[in-house]
Amino acid sequence: MEKWKRVLAAGLAGCLLAGLTACGGGGLTEKDAETYVKGHLDAAYLGVYDKAYIDLVEDMTEDDARELHENNVADETEYYLLDFLEIDYPTDEIVERAEEVMEKIYAKSKYTVGTGSKTKDGDFVVEVTVSPLDLYNLLTDDDYFDALDQAGFDEAETEEEYEAVDAIYGPLILDLLEERLDSVTYGKDQIIMLQLKKDSEGYYSLVDTGMQNVDQVILDYGGYYTE
Repeated sequence: MEKWKRVLAAGLAGCLLAGLTACGGGGLTEKDAETYVKGHLDAAYLGVYDKAYIDLVEDMTEDDARELHENNVADETEYYLLDFLEIDYPTDEIVERAEEVMEKIYAKSKYTVGTGSKTKDGDFVVEVTVSPLDLYNLLTDDDYFDALDQAGFDEAETEEEYEAVDAIYGPLILDLLEERLDSVTYGKDQIIMLQLKKDSEGYYSLVDTGMQNVDQVILDYGGYYTE
């Protein structure tokens, strides 16, 4: 089960960024860059929608920020169920339950947005320190094997029987994961630089690779950052 989680889709990282301009027409400042980065992370992971962040983005609304968060939760849930837990037959009920648990996991995301700086090219760089949430060690191998045993995995042979196994195994693991969240720990801090790049029309956008790096480490699926 030691797999890297999927990197964040470029569309999620960039969908709300076109038209990032400074209020009042005075040009983007280091403080604006910091406000934007923190607001974007808070929306994507915590479901917190800061007005100062929303006001920085042309034509953006709180509903747009909420959609960003909901899409991120849905994408993370899909990875967790299909790729990490290897549940091939997730029912609507399992997906809904998994999204509820993922919301609680994301609520424990831990990161600090540092000071922004302007480059000689007119771009902005903001340092973000991410404390990887140790998802890997919340459950043990025995937890997974016990849940599979309760679900009748060893007796399953047909597609219908494996589907029935997933219907039992999924809720068992999700309930156990939720119970363990109060004891969550964090791994070694990772410093990631997020860049706001200026285009030919004077608008700024967040470079996709930075958010992909944040998304890879914010939840530690493989115990890679355990101290």
